[in-house]
Formats: sequence, structure tokens, C-alpha cells
Amino acid sequence: MDKKFQEAVVAFAESAQIIADALPQYIKKKQTCLNIQFPYRVIRPLKSHYTRWPYLSDERKRTVACAIQLCDVNQWHLNVWRIGLTAGTMWEWHCTLPVIAVIETLAYEFGCQFSLINEDTKFKKTIDTLQSKGVINTKLRDDLHKLRNYRNRIHLYLQGEIEMHNGKPKKYNDAIRGLHNLERSLRQYCRKNC
Repeated sequence: MDKKFQEAVVAFAESAQIIADALPQYIKKKQTCLNIQFPYRVIRPLKSHYTRWPYLSDERKRTVACAIQLCDVNQWHLNVWRIGLTAGTMWEWHCTLPVIAVIETLAYEFGCQFSLINEDTKFKKTIDTLQSKGVINTKLRDDLHKLRNYRNRIHLYLQGEIEMHNGKPKKYNDAIRGLHNLERSLRQYCRKNC
């Protein structure tokens, strides 16, 4: 880290604490949020993603690209803030859900487009079918099932004890790797079979 950047990080952290301390009173008095502009160039343009998914309709490309933009925001926050304790674990899970939603959408749409699955096929069977039809390998299938199970924690009543967060967004990074590996596999299958 260069000196100027390091100084900016310290100033940012100090300013964030001042804002956090004053924000409840500010909101109570003004009855509005701060509306600070989110940093430019963090959120990639929608159309910059469209070429990633040649097998999707334009409407679906836009929907998936909107979710990717949310992932851009979440990734920025994950790289900036250190949130520990169980709140950090739940926050990372919250940030990871849109990535897994994109994975599910790509797998489902691809499977439907190539008549590998029916329209009513659930995520678990979609993953298994993509593997059995040679679209993805066994390791990716297993990785996607782990992510699907992680996503299923949306049912809070099924969760056991929430562990303390270690400050590293491992699950989020696993989901991003899973997304990139799925995209690569779908492109390769498409090149051979389209």
C-alpha cells in the first residue's frame, strides 16, 4: 500500500466512525438518509456483461446483469469493511445469495435452452443433469451443490448455531469461483454443441 492510499484508508475509517456515531440522531432529526454517492467505476455497466451469456435472451441477460451489478456493490463492501462476530457471517451469506441466484439462473436457462431439463426442474436436479449430460464435471457439480446448500440457509429455522466470522469472505469467493467455472463450462459446451 502506498502512503497516500494508506492515509486515505485511515481517514476513511475515522470518518466512517464519526458518521456512524452521529447517524441515528441525524436520521431522527432529518428523517432521511445521507444519500452519499456510491463510488464511481465500482458498478460495471449492464451491457458490459451481455457477451458472457450468448445462450440467454436479451431480457434474461439484463436481469442477470442487474444481479451482477448488485454483486459489484457487495464485493466492494466485502473488500472495505471488516465485520466480525456472527453478524459478519450473516452479512457474508447475504452478499453471497445474489451470486448463487445468478448461478441458478444460468444453469436453469442453459438447461432449458438445450432441452436438458424441463421448465419445472429444481436447482438440485438441474445441477445433477448438467453433470450427467457432460456440461459440467463432477467437481463443479459438488461445488455447486455446496453453494446450493449454503443458499438454502435462507430458511433460518433450519439453521443451527451461527459461527463467528473470521474476517475473510471465503464463501463469497467460493461462489464467485463457482460462477466463473460454470460460465466457462457452459461456454465450452456451447462451442462444441451450438
